[in-house]
Amino acid sequence: MDMQDFRRALDAVPLEQREALMLVAAAGFSCEEAAAIVGCAIGTIKSRVHRARCKLMEVLEMDAPRKFGSDHAISHQFMADG
Repeated sequence: MDMQDFRRALDAVPLEQREALMLVAAAGFSCEEAAAIVGCAIGTIKSRVHRARCKLMEVLEMDAPRKFGSDHAISHQFMADG
């Protein structure tokens, strides 16, 4: 995969989800910090990050989170909050 492929896939992610993903995964903010920046609940950020990662995996035709480097803590918490 090259950077252009990744950029196209990232553009396919809805804006709110992309913003959450960039804050947490790229900028290194915690979910709590990202929630404060965006002005929403922590659970909302966790959900958005999870959905953004799922969308990227779908667009990039990846079938397992480990191939994308899923954040185990966020995925685990999202499933627990369900």
